[in-house]
Amino acid sequence: MDFRVATNLAEQVAQFIEDKIIRLEMPPGERIFETAIAEELGVSRSPVREALLILERKNLVDLIPRKGASVTEITVSFIENHFDILFSLLGLVANKCIENGSEKDYKAINDAAHMAVSCAEENNSAGYYEAVISFLIACMKATKNNLLEHLIIDLMPNIRRFLFSSFAIMEQDLKKNASIVIKGNNYIQEKNKKMAEETIYEYLNNEKTMSLENPMFQSIFMTKTGSK
Repeated sequence: MDFRVATNLAEQVAQFIEDKIIRLEMPPGERIFETAIAEELGVSRSPVREALLILERKNLVDLIPRKGASVTEITVSFIENHFDILFSLLGLVANKCIENGSEKDYKAINDAAHMAVSCAEENNSAGYYEAVISFLIACMKATKNNLLEHLIIDLMPNIRRFLFSSFAIMEQDLKKNASIVIKGNNYIQEKNKKMAEETIYEYLNNEKTMSLENPMFQSIFMTKTGSK
């Protein structure tokens, strides 16, 4: 689930690597070898090199001269910095999607929220992840604000990275997570800006706390890097 379809080979390679990073098939700190990726995909090293530059701009890959590429590590400051920005941007999304959304937009938001609830009831963490991402995208598109959309697009890879691991860890608590999503959806449908924003902040607070305090999350990300 993404906003843009890859239009050239380098972007396709970047998407391939990005998905592996998000799904922890390439964990934080792991070296990325151009030759291995090129051989796996049957391409030359040139598009792989371009792909790594794309992923560096998305804060998914670190490129160090003479040392090569590695998956960006997740540290306390990395988490805090991202959530500081998300509080501002997603609060604005909640406000503007109500202000500028059409009935078609509201339906897309509502459908995604109810799909999330359905997946939560089935303890389907992968489906729940896709539904929450769809909910976020539908809200973002309803803002009709291209600048806001582009800012969120830049953050989306790491949003997806946090959420994928979060939902995998909390599989038995998906219903509790979904209750906040459906509450936010209800306030959007009622066009209640204040409560929609407050629900976004509640959701982000829960995710930030889980990311910083849950031992399982730390074992996946932070312990492997030695950064706490």
